[in-house]
Amino acid sequence: MTTKETRDELSRKKAWRPPSLLEAPPARPGYKQRWVATSILGQDNPTNWAKRMREGWQPRDPKTVSKDFAVATIEHGKFAGYIGVEGMVLCEMPEELISQRNEYYANKTRNQELAVEHDLHRSEQPGNPIQREHRSKTTVGGE
Repeated sequence: MTTKETRDELSRKKAWRPPSLLEAPPARPGYKQRWVATSILGQDNPTNWAKRMREGWQPRDPKTVSKDFAVATIEHGKFAGYIGVEGMVLCEMPEELISQRNEYYANKTRNQELAVEHDLHRSEQPGNPIQREHRSKTTVGGE
């Protein structure tokens, strides 16, 4: 096979798209991943980093990424060796921990909604009930 044939095959398999600065390798099975900011506009942001580490996010080891996916690693400073770009480090968390975290926040939200509902009922006047329509909408991304 010639070099031209190989390039032609690759171009047919993969459609062109604009480059993404934060393109990440596929997540490992059983894990979710996200980019965590270590600095903003060149200024260190240790509070954000520490908070994410306490939540359970851990830097993804570059050795866990397939050789087919080229990753940028940070070459100096305290984040040297991590997968990172422009003040961001790729982190991962087991899906089980994410489920537990999501359930914690869902319970917190339910408790707050119940407290509001209770306060509304306490302030109702006889003959003048408070009408409340229940509806919510959840969106993800650019919607």
